[in-house]
Amino acid sequence: MKGINFHFDKLKTNWVIAWQIRGFRIQLLTTLLFLASIAFFVSNFFRYIEFRESYRIRDVILNLIPPVDLSVFTFLFIYSVIILSILNLISFPFQFLKGLQAYGLLLSLRLACMYAVPLDTPADLIILKDPFIGYFFYGKMVITKDLFFSGHVSTLFLLCLLNQVRYLRFLFYFLTFLTAIALLVQHVHYTVDVIAAPFFAWIAFALSKWIPIKSAV
Repeated sequence: MKGINFHFDKLKTNWVIAWQIRGFRIQLLTTLLFLASIAFFVSNFFRYIEFRESYRIRDVILNLIPPVDLSVFTFLFIYSVIILSILNLISFPFQFLKGLQAYGLLLSLRLACMYAVPLDTPADLIILKDPFIGYFFYGKMVITKDLFFSGHVSTLFLLCLLNQVRYLRFLFYFLTFLTAIALLVQHVHYTVDVIAAPFFAWIAFALSKWIPIKSAV
């Protein structure tokens, strides 16, 4: 995209400088360990929520939408934002770290909400099979009850908040909106799951700013 510079020329220098800061090293390793522990934990968690007693809510908006499989488009939108976000943030270690911390907080909020709100799948659900997340987090299980709130929409919205490039930010918001619509059309989520997702992404983003990084070498 014209006018966008991912600053790859600064990547090595910025990471060398950041790695010399003890606070950065500790927080980066701690954050990666925390994310790894969540990845280890979630397979059992998803197995629990998939087979527990849950309830279906009446969604007026979904009832007006005939379900259509838009998986290909959904993943095109999602991974476009993820790849562009990594390219945008990787050259700036402290922003990258804040992104990881915010994502860890977002995952924690989502696990808590899914535990507290035992929703059953919407009627006429067409299963959304994620070739990446499904492989690393769900294993061979088909997970359909990871509903409130939408992980895909909240993650994309968080990446919108983390992005500092104006052109990319507009693109990310647009692709996030399209992803939300596609998930509703496919009846993967209830409307409330999608609407609530940006709010929780903002909370995670705001909380991550309160995590200080000590500058001592």
